[in-house]
Amino acid sequence: MYTEIKIEVIDDRSPHLEKVIALGRSNAKTLGHMPRGGFLDYAYKQQIFVALSPNEECVGYLLYGVCEQIATIYHLCVDKDWRRKNIAKHLLSNIIAETKHLYAIKLSCRRDYNIDNIWSSHEFKPIGEKIGKNKQGLPVTIWVLNHKQPDLLTIINNLSISSKPLAVLDANVFFDLDKDNTLRQIEDSEALLADWLQSEVELCLTDEIHVEINRHQDPKVRQRLRNFASYFRFLQNNQEEFQIVYKSLRKYFPDELTDNDESDLKHLAKTITGKANFFITRDGGILAKEEIVYDKYNISVFRPSDLIIQLDQIRREADYQPVRLSGTSFSKCLIKSGQQDMLIDKFLCRNKGEKRVEFQKKIRESVVQTNKFECFVIWDEQKDPLALIVYNRNMVHELEISLLRVKKDYNLSFTILRHLLLFSIKTSAKENRMFTRIADDFLEDFTIRALIKDNFINSGKNWIRANISFIGTVYQVSNYLNNIIRNLGEQYHYCLDFINVLNKPNIAEDVTLISEIERNLYPLKIIDAETPNFIIPIKPKWAENLFDEGLANQGIFGADKNIALQREVVYYRSIKNQGGLKAPGRILWYVSQDNNRKTYCEVKAIRACSRLDEIIIDTPKNLFRQFRRLGVYKFDNLVKMVNNDLNTKIMALRFSDTELFTSPIPLEEIRKIINKKDPLASPRKISAKAFEELYNRGIKNTNSEN
Repeated sequence: MYTEIKIEVIDDRSPHLEKVIALGRSNAKTLGHMPRGGFLDYAYKQQIFVALSPNEECVGYLLYGVCEQIATIYHLCVDKDWRRKNIAKHLLSNIIAETKHLYAIKLSCRRDYNIDNIWSSHEFKPIGEKIGKNKQGLPVTIWVLNHKQPDLLTIINNLSISSKPLAVLDANVFFDLDKDNTLRQIEDSEALLADWLQSEVELCLTDEIHVEINRHQDPKVRQRLRNFASYFRFLQNNQEEFQIVYKSLRKYFPDELTDNDESDLKHLAKTITGKANFFITRDGGILAKEEIVYDKYNISVFRPSDLIIQLDQIRREADYQPVRLSGTSFSKCLIKSGQQDMLIDKFLCRNKGEKRVEFQKKIRESVVQTNKFECFVIWDEQKDPLALIVYNRNMVHELEISLLRVKKDYNLSFTILRHLLLFSIKTSAKENRMFTRIADDFLEDFTIRALIKDNFINSGKNWIRANISFIGTVYQVSNYLNNIIRNLGEQYHYCLDFINVLNKPNIAEDVTLISEIERNLYPLKIIDAETPNFIIPIKPKWAENLFDEGLANQGIFGADKNIALQREVVYYRSIKNQGGLKAPGRILWYVSQDNNRKTYCEVKAIRACSRLDEIIIDTPKNLFRQFRRLGVYKFDNLVKMVNNDLNTKIMALRFSDTELFTSPIPLEEIRKIINKKDPLASPRKISAKAFEELYNRGIKNTNSEN
């Protein structure tokens, strides 16, 4: 079996990366939690080896980093079904061969894992031991494989000198990390022990901590804290430099200081003279001086959660860049360092009785646990926050939204809210999750109205709805839902209602009912129903405002936010050459070439799929009056469409919940699938088989993108 395994180096575009992330998360109890951005970063640097089975399935991986000519192994993981087949040895042999140009390879491994023989069999040497920064405080052995000079003694010395940024902990944060301290602020400070953080920053102390420890009356507590402190690096200080900095800082603090305040000030001064990068504190008085300290000494003062955000920003710089919200002038971005208090002020739900301290706790818990939560803010053109949404990916089959707040009394509040709900449902489905859950205890009334409109079910404390990323027959869909209930438990039994409807005789003939089931379980598609399917051509200039953020992002100004954020929109066309258009139905949007603008990329292709809800035929004036808020056309466009004859009737197609394809389907492929060679100049009805093939082709890369 050993010789049948193939080892490859992957990058961030590899199809195996998602399996690597899944393996890492399923084994997080032993490997430690690493955020998604960490995996992407190491993949981008090509510092992940994967073990591939004969069927090209990823069955294990090794993740490492390189610093100062030393490679450090952070993860070595094998799928539980492939263990005891020498895969770990195979991965180790490859990194040894690939890093011979470096000085050494090192790793840290807990003694209680009892796998020392793996390292020793590859000539790794146990050069030292320390108490791990795990919650149990269990010992960790440092193993080194020496490739070339410098020798082991030099390496041991180098290991104690970190090239990582240095973050000094003040006394309160240090005491928080003491696992026996019952008063610690675990929702904030304890996140500093996250495994991914250890590779990004070294947590340090100054000798002032001994003064703080000595204030404890209990000798057992003093000894315990001294033992704990011995596992941190202590900064070295020049006494003369310290006195100069201390005197300079003293003028910014009150004349009368408590003993603890005096120690905090000395901690900060020793942090500056010790050449650290960050000072980590929960003390409000110190935090209030952060701008002064940074301007004067170039030292950043952070609370623990802000340090984690700051380092995560550095690690995942691209993820923290603002992106257009559906191609509009609004933007979406992860919460950045220093924004927490402002967001608390903006989105605290006072009218529902929410306490500021509890809301503050929720946000800080979310931003520090980057492996579990993702916290987004929606901003308007003036950089004013419009919405806050927090994703919790702790459950495999659900995407939980733990916070969902939208600015009240804004003309687009309800539109933004419904857009975010659809985006979340799509995200959940793309990640192969079957449900979206709203777990925010303080929802505004208009938010509850939106949830009801989107078919969320009130399950007591939470709101939940299914989002089934599946295309199949009535029978297959019924079985799929049955398996969900059987495997996931009673809380999802409301899906029985859909199963009962699907099991009715001749249900496939009831197009209206099938369309309603697809709406409730979106993006589900029931392929053997008699639902009509159409390819409809549209020019790029209309598509970019109605549904296509990809095209909108190709322009400078983007899409019209009043239209692009709508869930339901209207497209007008002539009543000629209708191609049998009928609602309810499904639309595949073929975006044609715009003769007036040649710069659009990936046009002359099917780019999206929508639900066709209604077709209305009337005069331009009547249709515009009815749908002017849902269509991209101006009244002048409609007048031009009928050559100024306002008595000529035109058609309005009302459609909703568009899915933008990850793989646009070019014209030549479309022609092969529908077996037609003529241009797609007007709506065309296609078979269920052709729709299924085109739809699957369009979404085929979706699951690898998240």
